[in-house]
Amino acid sequence: MTALPPMLRAYLLVYPFLAAYVTVGALLFVPLTWLTRNIRPIYWVARTGVRLALWLSGVRVECVGAAYATAQPTAVFLSNHVSNIDPPALFMVLPRIAVILKRELRRIPLLGYVMELGGFIYVNREARDSRRQALEQAVETLRSGISLLVFPEGTRSRDGRLLPFRPGPFTMAIEAGVPLVPVTVHGTRELMPKGRAAIRPGAITVRFHPPVVTLGIRMADRQRLMTEVRATMQASLDACSGEEPVSTKTLSARRG
Repeated sequence: MTALPPMLRAYLLVYPFLAAYVTVGALLFVPLTWLTRNIRPIYWVARTGVRLALWLSGVRVECVGAAYATAQPTAVFLSNHVSNIDPPALFMVLPRIAVILKRELRRIPLLGYVMELGGFIYVNREARDSRRQALEQAVETLRSGISLLVFPEGTRSRDGRLLPFRPGPFTMAIEAGVPLVPVTVHGTRELMPKGRAAIRPGAITVRFHPPVVTLGIRMADRQRLMTEVRATMQASLDACSGEEPVSTKTLSARRG
């Protein structure tokens, strides 16, 4: 998968594959999901599609601290965000999750509806009421047993440095009484920096950190939680861990 230049690989292989895969998968599994109200088949199809798309792009995903990803039945996973590769890479290795997305993504044909079926939450960034509704929906999602993936910076960092954190995901975790699991993604900015449409082949690492308990924590302690989680993520970005990465196949086996 490294013979073609990244741009040609993207437009000749990856994007046509994704368009065909999403169309066929949605036509087959959206009606099934609507009839059965069982999200598992289409979720498996989506995860498989992401795995194949990254493989076609020449991207290898490895995990560190994989046991932390499944140590809690429900959690808010908080990750840094520097590239458009971050969400699919995390989606591929995390247990069942929902994601808070900007409202514009709901308009993507088929894919927007599929994500809504999967419990993904849409928010209008410019409307205050929409943010509050999304927060309430997120808390209900967590209480129903579905974990959330949130990028606390709110947007991609252009230079790779952590941006200021937004309080929303910490409020969700405190209100739902679920732990926070810090996650740092390494290497994606080099493969697909902000503003680039094609993906360079290479390896990225997803590093999970010990869960931070929120049960019994008061809202007055939210800033302390934000500082603690941000310090953990910053330390990981500043230094390389000596822990051996775990392949995504091993992580899948651990999830059972």
